[in-house]
Amino acid sequence: MNKLRLSLVTIALLVVAALFFSTRGKKRPLAPRLRPSSPISKSRSDSSAVLLSTITMALNNLPNESVLELAPPKPILDDAKSADGQEVLATCNVTPQVPDGPYNYLRVPKGNANFRRLGVKAGDIVRYFVATDEESSQIGIQQRTYFELPVRRLDVNNPQNALIVEGGLNGPVTIPERIEIWRFSDRRMNEIRQRLNRYIKRREPAIAWEPSPDEGALVQLLDRLNQWLRNRKKSEESWQLDSRLAELPQDLRETELLKPYLSPETLGEGLFELFEVRELQQAIWLRDISGWAKGEAWEDVKVATALFDWTVRNIQLDGPKVEGNIYQPWQALMYGRGSAELRAWVFAELCRQQQLDVVLLRFGTEEKEQRPWLAALLSEGQLYLFDLRLGLPIPGKDPTHVATLAQVVADPELLRKLDIGEEYQYPISAEALSHVEAWLIASPLQLSYRTRLLQQMLEGDDFVVLSAENDRLAKALEETTQIDAVQIWPIPWKSIVAERSLPQEARRKAAQRFLVFAQRPRLWKARTLHFQGTKPVPIEQRNDPLAQPEEGHMEAMELYRNKRVRVPDTALDKLEPAKQAIYRRAKNDASYWVGLLSYDRGMYEVAVHWLRDRTLGAYPRATSETSSGRGSPDNQAVLERAEKTMPRGPWEDGARYNLARAHEALEEYAEAIELLEAGNSPQRHGNLLRAQQLKQQLETPDAE
Repeated sequence: MNKLRLSLVTIALLVVAALFFSTRGKKRPLAPRLRPSSPISKSRSDSSAVLLSTITMALNNLPNESVLELAPPKPILDDAKSADGQEVLATCNVTPQVPDGPYNYLRVPKGNANFRRLGVKAGDIVRYFVATDEESSQIGIQQRTYFELPVRRLDVNNPQNALIVEGGLNGPVTIPERIEIWRFSDRRMNEIRQRLNRYIKRREPAIAWEPSPDEGALVQLLDRLNQWLRNRKKSEESWQLDSRLAELPQDLRETELLKPYLSPETLGEGLFELFEVRELQQAIWLRDISGWAKGEAWEDVKVATALFDWTVRNIQLDGPKVEGNIYQPWQALMYGRGSAELRAWVFAELCRQQQLDVVLLRFGTEEKEQRPWLAALLSEGQLYLFDLRLGLPIPGKDPTHVATLAQVVADPELLRKLDIGEEYQYPISAEALSHVEAWLIASPLQLSYRTRLLQQMLEGDDFVVLSAENDRLAKALEETTQIDAVQIWPIPWKSIVAERSLPQEARRKAAQRFLVFAQRPRLWKARTLHFQGTKPVPIEQRNDPLAQPEEGHMEAMELYRNKRVRVPDTALDKLEPAKQAIYRRAKNDASYWVGLLSYDRGMYEVAVHWLRDRTLGAYPRATSETSSGRGSPDNQAVLERAEKTMPRGPWEDGARYNLARAHEALEEYAEAIELLEAGNSPQRHGNLLRAQQLKQQLETPDAE
């Protein structure tokens, strides 16, 4: 008897393993652990809770929703397409005509599926949302996931509301669970072309126009978010429009493009829009990056310094003449570049996810656009200063410490140490320090009631900061004696106007740049996994033998180096010029980002290889300039001619700076100094200061 029982258990385990490894590469079990009396099933009446569970799962799983084969699935049946606009719930049992067969017969008791009318056919994919862990359910942990089953055919006797799937489950589902049906298309490339043409020619849509590989998941997430808003229980909590919005510049407030975003109706009772779902995705990216980029730091200033350093290394600084398509932090993250203002915005949002308050400080009384500014961390009543143009924290009396606003106001000469000759004079004067205003950083979505409601419902590993606490922060700033006024930073609001009114030529350039991700979707997925990082198995899943950690960085490395992203030169040379330009840019992007990720993982020698040989080496100008030494008078004329004739690589400034940082980490200071002193990047002033600091370290008696 014991042998028979052992054999049955062994067979059952083999079946479960076979089903698991056939799940299309998703890290989740195919077959659920089911019990008819599961607490999850009993909570079905609370549709808001079910939707919220689905939303959090979708937000955290977005990197795995990128479609890599340019044939993304589209929903054939979901809540919005059902007969009554409600979710479709199905049971699973054996096919009536095959009583001894597998559990592969899905039936919708409510009768709102309309499979035949919607054209469901063989090969479509059923997503079946079930409880995955019976033990966790019994202790109140509501884990839900979905697994995918191909449709074999519709049921002959009930084609509208019953169908048969391939394979099946390892047990019946007697209480109806939610299903969706998706279909893969082979028209993705044509759809991308049409979408981009509509944007270029007619600016439709003006925002959220990017056909990203995960767009289908974002659209689905939008439907679920708005359905959750409609179904939630009305709260008696009071909500008020931020009164500081009235202090935005008058010409900005009265712009027709911005008025809808400022209205109490939109911010108070409005629903989510697609571009806002992208902002929610942005918050997930920032949460994950901040979690691993801070390293072992835990004190406020050290955490902020680590996140500042990550921002400087990963967001290449654009000069004022660069015409780009970077208006939001998610774009700066994905493209890896941006203005000093975008750098500051990314830095502030990274800190927000670590519950740290970062504001911008504006100095002097000149015209607002001309005033110098700094990012500042508010911690224990002090404002610690960071300069996103220099790429350096402002050093205090002890150069290893970050200066505070109080310190530089008391001793303005601290800022004069940042001068380098007559060419590079630090722009904040002692006179400007006499008048300091603070800018609160917040987007329209972060000031809306809907994000506050959503944030309140998130907890544990799902928690992400979505809302801006302007009132609390403003009160803390007003208690700081050096601050004369507190206002909302207008840049997030100006960005909306700028992006919605982009002229056609700029839209064409923006679309051309995004084609790199649209046609090389593995590069997009690699970026999202790069942001996600490595995550351990959540505590509530550690008893599940099938649960696995998220190896985001390892997977990103594999995708960056994939031959379909870094196409060999022999194959590139055979492509038509337009496609060749896109593929070469993808290859160069991937090489650069492998270098950055290698640095983040402490693999400095590997970073040197990818940044020097694979990134800068692809553009002779960058390597010839670095190796010959720009400071040498004998080489100056040669370098000036080279700059005019050789192409400038897209990552020349960022790769040179990060290569210097890698040499610095390897204690190869001479190489680092030479790289920092070379080039003419928008960050040159800060690079020269860093080179100066390294020289001072080498000149100290205890230097090795």
